[in-house]
Amino acid sequence: MDAASASLTQRLLNKYRHDAEDALQQVALAVQQQEGIRSDSVLRLDRIAALAPPVAGVVMLAEWLAYVDWEGFDSALYVNIDAVAAFIADDLLLPEAGANLLQTRAAAVFESQRPLLATAALRFIERHIALFPG
Repeated sequence: MDAASASLTQRLLNKYRHDAEDALQQVALAVQQQEGIRSDSVLRLDRIAALAPPVAGVVMLAEWLAYVDWEGFDSALYVNIDAVAAFIADDLLLPEAGANLLQTRAAAVFESQRPLLATAALRFIERHIALFPG
């Protein structure tokens, strides 16, 4: 596929490939823009949940990682952690990382696994690319 025919999502993945977490955030932002999901929307969580499950999972993970950056890991443990851990374990195929979020709850362990999460998320997006912004 040449650059001219690549989907928006594929172009974002290519452009931000050097920083997997940035690529993840850019894809999540593209989904939110395409779907008209604004950060000030009262129905934001409902709108995200209504997306195709793979897309909703990616957006949820991206938002959770951003929340970790904004509010800190300890606060993020109380925000949708069960769903985030399930997505990491079941969809990203990282059961140990998902279990660590729920059981260990250690920021140092999370930070050591964070690059792996973003890379796995990009592979997940690539496997489901047809569901993401074209």
